[in-house]
Amino acid sequence: MPRQAREVSPTGYYHVMMRGINRDFIYQSNGEKAYFVRTLKKAAELSIAAYCVMDNHVHLVLQAEPDALMHAIRALNLKYAMWYNSLHDRVGHVFQNRYRSEIIASEAHLLHVIRYIHNNPVKAGLAHDAKQYTWSSFREYLGNLDVVAPAQQLFVLGLVSRGLEGFTAFHGEPDPHEYLDTDEDVARQRTNHAQAVIEDYCRAHGIVDRSSLKRYPEHMCGLIAELIQRTLLSHRKIAALLEVSANIVHRASLAQQEQGH
Repeated sequence: MPRQAREVSPTGYYHVMMRGINRDFIYQSNGEKAYFVRTLKKAAELSIAAYCVMDNHVHLVLQAEPDALMHAIRALNLKYAMWYNSLHDRVGHVFQNRYRSEIIASEAHLLHVIRYIHNNPVKAGLAHDAKQYTWSSFREYLGNLDVVAPAQQLFVLGLVSRGLEGFTAFHGEPDPHEYLDTDEDVARQRTNHAQAVIEDYCRAHGIVDRSSLKRYPEHMCGLIAELIQRTLLSHRKIAALLEVSANIVHRASLAQQEQGH
């Protein structure tokens, strides 16, 4: 089957994600992360707006022409893979398949994606806040530019009010939307968002002990309806999260649909 052509971004910005083959680590030390960042800095065809290097994947937000993007990412991956294989006396692929990408459709979308990848280490429990993590571009926005293009820093900071103060505050705001990421990170994000929905529901209804929900069918049905409406969890996942049968979730879903009519 031929590969599907990549969508062309109306803004020229793309969110690119690459992960290790077989979900393996591709950056096993700070030295390996540093080498990748130095290599990324030399990719002249790419105007980097943001990046975040995790242990088994990397996020990039960049501006480039589609053909230049494709060739630059291939060259970046090849150079790093050859160095990594030589370092670890191994052969074969380092990155899984071809890189994944999504278009960035607007300036608001650009800001949200940048915040998302800067907060990746926070959500993974690797840092208390984005500023603490060394291997992302967040600290570059605070004044120590290295990989991020100066024009990108100027443009992105111009999209928020109050400059750096507003940019930092923006990173502390919640965002329930989903963006391009590894399957396990998407699953973790969905679960965390669902837990927040449960907490909101319990707080709004004066429920202190979540286990008591099972004693109040009307509350359980109400919470299930909230989870169906506000999350992307399947009925099976909702049932597992609430420790109830899938039948209960299914009945609550049907009741919600009937009320909608």
